Amino acid sequence: MPRIVDIENVVPEHAVPQSKIAAFVKELFPEFTAGKSKLMNIFENTSIENRYLAAPLEWFGEQHTFAERNERYVSEAIRLCSDAITGLLRRRDLPADKIHHIFFVSTTGISTPSIDAFLFNELGLNQFILRTPIWGLGCAGGVAGIARACDWLKAYPEKNALVVSVELCSLTFVRQDLSKSNLIATSLFGDGASAVLLCGDRSKIRSDRMLRVLFSDSITWKNTLDVMGWDVGENGLSVVFSKNIPSITMEFARPAIVQFLTRHNLGLSDIAVLLSHPGGPKIIAALERALEMTHAQTRYMRSVQSKYGNMSSTTVLFVLNEFMRSQEFRPGMKLLSSSLGPGFSMESFVAESE
Repeated sequence: MPRIVDIENVVPEHAVPQSKIAAFVKELFPEFTAGKSKLMNIFENTSIENRYLAAPLEWFGEQHTFAERNERYVSEAIRLCSDAITGLLRRRDLPADKIHHIFFVSTTGISTPSIDAFLFNELGLNQFILRTPIWGLGCAGGVAGIARACDWLKAYPEKNALVVSVELCSLTFVRQDLSKSNLIATSLFGDGASAVLLCGDRSKIRSDRMLRVLFSDSITWKNTLDVMGWDVGENGLSVVFSKNIPSITMEFARPAIVQFLTRHNLGLSDIAVLLSHPGGPKIIAALERALEMTHAQTRYMRSVQSKYGNMSSTTVLFVLNEFMRSQEFRPGMKLLSSSLGPGFSMESFVAESE
């Protein structure tokens, strides 16, 4: 089975406490926040302490066109992804031309050629490298990227692959949008990038700590297109959030995951730790109830949420990395990683530590 060998995470240099962002939003939208203290409480209720942004906080108080924000997305995405890949390859002492396939995941900006093409030129990747850009899966993209990479590595077990995710959620902020969804997004989203090294069974690359990916699953539910996504308008990408996402998670996630595990002769009791995308405290609580997980089993999700906020597809890769470097890590632990995304859909995989 393919293995996750190592992960490198990077964030922009602009670290901002949640309290400072809340004060900034209150000053920025006086006509929206006046007399709505309950709505502003969302910043405290997220349990987020800190976030990293692709621009200084003051930059978001200025008017920027979609083209200007997207231009910043491209330049910052290239820089952050380059740093993540370079750091990962240097730590593994692995030449760049030993990567045979790059799966690039992002949903918070637009670029054609895709960002992986820029990385190919900047990092000296193999001229014959396969490139698979994955756009539009939102928060589900990180898990989906790993699952698709593992599918490919099963067919080519002597090869190595990178899953590279970057999400610059803050750059989708629309100054003119006074919707509740925009305020919720402003209270949750942060920026980051991650590079994940995966190797096939016959690859010679190994590490002291790895995750062997056993099997994966994907499901899309009918007539749920309006649950989450983007509204694309003149001002850019405006977030779509259904207020029912926590209850939908409770209703849909449990039967899908139970059926997934059952097909592979496993049950919820076999899962030692849940390393899923932490969409927010309500989503984590919904997953705990639906999957009968304890706070201890979701602590890596809560930790990443607190330190970085919601970085869309990149977040789950931070969660996996935190577990792989933890004192709790020991061989033989089965973990479940899942993420919900636009569609409305869910991507999942089960892995075992070794």
